[in-house]
Amino acid sequence: MNTEIPIWRIKYYPRSLNEFCGRDSIKETLQQIIKQKNFPHLLFIGSEGIGKTTLAQLFAKEFLGNYYDTNFKLVYANVPLSDDERNQAKSEAYISTSKIGSIAGKRITTPAFIQIKVKPFVQLKVIGDAPFKILIVKNFESLGSDQQGFRRLMEIYGSNCRMILITTKISNIIDPIISRCQIILISRVKIDRFKDLIIEIAKNESLVIDDTVIEALYKVSEGKISKAIDLLQLCSISGKTIDMQKLYEHSQRFQNDLIKNLLLLTLQGDFPKSRELARKIISNYKYDSHEVFTLLLKELNKLPLNKFTRNKLINLIADSDFRAIDGRDIDIQISALLSKICLFSEYL
Repeated sequence: MNTEIPIWRIKYYPRSLNEFCGRDSIKETLQQIIKQKNFPHLLFIGSEGIGKTTLAQLFAKEFLGNYYDTNFKLVYANVPLSDDERNQAKSEAYISTSKIGSIAGKRITTPAFIQIKVKPFVQLKVIGDAPFKILIVKNFESLGSDQQGFRRLMEIYGSNCRMILITTKISNIIDPIISRCQIILISRVKIDRFKDLIIEIAKNESLVIDDTVIEALYKVSEGKISKAIDLLQLCSISGKTIDMQKLYEHSQRFQNDLIKNLLLLTLQGDFPKSRELARKIISNYKYDSHEVFTLLLKELNKLPLNKFTRNKLINLIADSDFRAIDGRDIDIQISALLSKICLFSEYL
């Protein structure tokens, strides 16, 4: 007998554009593109967690049809290369003098991320009857100065591969990239469509929930479908009736779990992942640096740490909180604290 509890976020994940919640005008635009079998490079812009990547993947799947698996790739621009990938980039950066041609003996200046993650895919010819391949680059703004190298790739391989770039910050995208893309602004789902989805899930899962609680769920989750479904499932564990008190209790628990995960990631020395999670927490809950430091201290006191470690971490948090009084950038202040804890974790 299978006693595994299904994850509702996966259970109710949309399987097609039609199942994607709301954003009807955007879906109509994408469905029209599918009919035409042609589109320029696309730039999806919208806040964190509202479904940009899900929408892009559903679009790519319907556009490519049976040739989706062989002609589609998703890469994350903010995920650092592994040691093996960096070594591969270094070995491929120099063309041996034994090679024939004008580039023999020269060094390739292509950024490592593009050289390893992107170029091999866009260079390979389309497989099957698909008009071209589709590459999705999530968190594109993280490429920084490497965007110039990516622009050249868009020009050279554009006829073989169309690219869908996803970002939350258009201000960090260079003008040459923007000018080469059709911009699609993705807003959060409207309350009426959100209600329809939650009512459908509640009916399927035999939950009792009224409009007032659904509206509160919309506000707590900021209209983010996956977060709302996670909270709804969390609330359902303690009973089939979802009321306001239960919603806020579990919302607080959900928030505390995120802070605890942030602290554990940092103590493991994983700075990139801990910084990414911290940015998501700040974005979702609109915290200032002092609130994050206070929550970290609260979760720190729950961990089974020895006296020296606990005192050292408390001092790091207190020092960062003091420095943040004069600091202007919350991301810099919190990243500085996380980096210090990661460094300290190497001696544990």
